[in-house]
Amino acid sequence: MNKILGFAAAAAVLFGGSAFADPVTSPANVRSGPSPKWRVVATLPAGTDVTVVDCGAGWKRDWCEIQAGSVHGFVAAGVLGTQGNNVLIAPVVTNNQVAIYKGPGVNYKIIGNIPENQTVNQGACYQGTGGVIWCQVNYGGKSGYAIQSELQRQNALFPL
Repeated sequence: MNKILGFAAAAAVLFGGSAFADPVTSPANVRSGPSPKWRVVATLPAGTDVTVVDCGAGWKRDWCEIQAGSVHGFVAAGVLGTQGNNVLIAPVVTNNQVAIYKGPGVNYKIIGNIPENQTVNQGACYQGTGGVIWCQVNYGGKSGYAIQSELQRQNALFPL
């Protein structure tokens, strides 16, 4: 029950009022170490220029150490993309036409569709039934859920 209340509270914060108004943010968590177990030291929105200090191998696999202004830490390598000669927190785009569901599952009503190659606001992602991962999305004034595999970071250096 506490997990459900926590999830509902998080959704209310993310989607209440204008929580996902333009511009697109699709943030990336910057952590104090190279793993989701390390604490979040900052959150950077999509489009933030970063300097890559190092991308690790071995136990740091899939993590890059970055610097963005005064922010220093580690991000999942898959959130980094390119724009010209710059490395940045890549925006999230659709792989093809993507359905927006009212809740995190195919049994919920489809409340809209996002065309292929469109930039979307992506929030937190959650594992659903059957191993499907659902992400909170906002597009065209509609807030709901989309299947994570139908979304990708644009020009990702290390596609997920």
